Amino acid sequence: MGRSSRLFLAAVVMSATVASLSFAGLPDPALSNVPNVVMSPSGGLTYTVDVIAGDGPVDSSLVEIVFSTEVDNLICWCVGQDHTNRTISAFSNALGAADFNISGGGCVDSSLVASPPAVQVFATGQLLGQVGVVSPDVVDGSGAVATDPGGWDPLGVCNVAVGDAVFHTSPIANSVYTFCTDMNSDNTVSLTDAVLITNDIANAASCSAQ
Repeated sequence: MGRSSRLFLAAVVMSATVASLSFAGLPDPALSNVPNVVMSPSGGLTYTVDVIAGDGPVDSSLVEIVFSTEVDNLICWCVGQDHTNRTISAFSNALGAADFNISGGGCVDSSLVASPPAVQVFATGQLLGQVGVVSPDVVDGSGAVATDPGGWDPLGVCNVAVGDAVFHTSPIANSVYTFCTDMNSDNTVSLTDAVLITNDIANAASCSAQ
């Protein structure tokens, strides 16, 4: 084999290697799991994004939750919860799971925002999904939800109170689907959702709003 042939073969092998490295572990939106964002005034509910590629879970992927300006202004953010540039980020672990404990309140049905998308979730720069927001703290003192025509006014406090318990009780008791009560994004309302909501209701979870 001549020198030029060897150089050509080496270039082909190098190109194939680079291409393989470039696409290995690239997050796949179709395989990844991106539920609606879950937050609570206690910060005690864990929201998990599963980052999966064609060859399995993606470790150490930068996962970014990016809220639209509209939604960022609708959420009742707890004091101390960082959402600089309307973004909250975390890295995935060896199982591909990126866990977030977001302190805040409000429910934003992605189909009801004036300027969609409501929330975008990225992993390593790849858009994985567009979702909404759910929380045990769903209404203000007057019973209004964030996306109601007049909006809602938490009056400086994100809190899970009687109004929230009333809002969630009927859908759970009757197994009636309601976006704001579907805490695990499985498109049903059941005891699983009740378990996720109960602790914040029982402890009247609250925080000062930003």
